[in-house]
Amino acid sequence: MKLFKGFAFVLLLLITTLTLFASASAQGGNVERGKTLYLQNCAVCHGERAQGRVGATLAKDFPGIRVDVLLKEITANGVAGSVMPAWAKSKGGPLSDAEIDDIVAFIRSLGNIAPTVPPAPVPTRAPAVPSPVATFPAGDAKRGVQVYNENCAMCHGANGEGRIGATLDKDWAGINVTTFLNTTIARGVGGSRMPAWSQAYGGPLTNQQVSDVAAYVLTLKRGVQPAPTTTDVAVPQGGVVSGTLLLLCFGLLVLLGAVVLAFGLAGSRGKT
Repeated sequence: MKLFKGFAFVLLLLITTLTLFASASAQGGNVERGKTLYLQNCAVCHGERAQGRVGATLAKDFPGIRVDVLLKEITANGVAGSVMPAWAKSKGGPLSDAEIDDIVAFIRSLGNIAPTVPPAPVPTRAPAVPSPVATFPAGDAKRGVQVYNENCAMCHGANGEGRIGATLDKDWAGINVTTFLNTTIARGVGGSRMPAWSQAYGGPLTNQQVSDVAAYVLTLKRGVQPAPTTTDVAVPQGGVVSGTLLLLCFGLLVLLGAVVLAFGLAGSRGKT
């Protein structure tokens, strides 16, 4: 009996080990495909060499036993309360499980080989919060196209149609929409997937670039329907009111005819 239990334990241990190896093998991705996917989807936030930008630095040695599982979990499901969105299709993102495996394989291949970015000088005092009206110059939509394509299109879509970020091709309501967009782009939105892009808040963009991209976003709004021309003006058609009016006029004509006929008959009788 003890021999049977021992054999069953060893068999169970062997099956568990094989399952783990099979799982690890199934999750293995392709580094070259992962590099392409990374540049298309991740570099805008984490940097082309994974050195960090508005997202975390990924070119490092991650401590842990199953780092690949951790990275896949974070990439697929995002991080609640941070700017890291969920990328898996099952969570509303654009990537398949195989594509996420490829990206994880590429990140794991980096280790700590990316060039170290020199740390920004620590200010002696906290910078004053800039006033959006006073510090953001007038934006140029033509310059904003390039800024948008390099920094915003990955999340918001090439034409502002939305991807993992909000839809931007819409009519913006408000008294000063330009100030609202400048402030939102510069500071980000706390508790959402929108990071801060202005250098004053730790991002990579200057205030001029922020105002340029805001000006371009305003051009994405859905076109206003043109006013109808003289050829487009519809000719009024008969309805309930016009039909009633027609019947009323016809009734009045009949009544008038009856009155004339009555007077005519009365006159002819008086002569006889």
